[in-house]
Amino acid sequence: MAASPAAQRPKRADAVRNRELVVDAAAAVFAELGADTSVESVAERAGVGRATVYRSFPTKEHLLAGVAVQRLGHIRSLITDALAEDDAGAAFRRVLVQIAELQAADRVMLDAMRLEAAVPELAAARAEVHAAFGTLVERGRRQGRLRADATAQDVRIMLTGIAHAMPPELRHDAAAWRRYAGLVADALEA
Repeated sequence: MAASPAAQRPKRADAVRNRELVVDAAAAVFAELGADTSVESVAERAGVGRATVYRSFPTKEHLLAGVAVQRLGHIRSLITDALAEDDAGAAFRRVLVQIAELQAADRVMLDAMRLEAAVPELAAARAEVHAAFGTLVERGRRQGRLRADATAQDVRIMLTGIAHAMPPELRHDAAAWRRYAGLVADALEA
């Protein structure tokens, strides 16, 4: 089935700008107050009406997915920067610590990353991050800095496990997150 003519048209500049404002506002509001915060609070922070939010994000889950896509884009940038460094082992460790610090500082990052929404952009962003991590891990293995059997999936499973097991009183403790990131790096180091 072909897409409707409206779906094929490029978005207007103001619609793109409003979407970006809404995602930035949602990221800030959710990071400060958590995922239970209302869409009205997000709209108010963005300086738009609720209808503007719902035009781009039909449900709150879609809005959380938009924030997750933004977060994953940032993580992908961290990994891309790390890939330009000579020492893949040191770069790998630093990326893990940077991700840990993001987890600690952002009240909604865990919720956004665990989101199971059927949003194509979210699936694509996750795949890009996974592929970039795979490249970084492969570089570390080739340099003899990471275990020969280390994989990007190992990293995902370990970080997800930490996120699920982290006691509530430590979820926003940067030192605790950095410690666990270091333990993951130690476990995968050659």
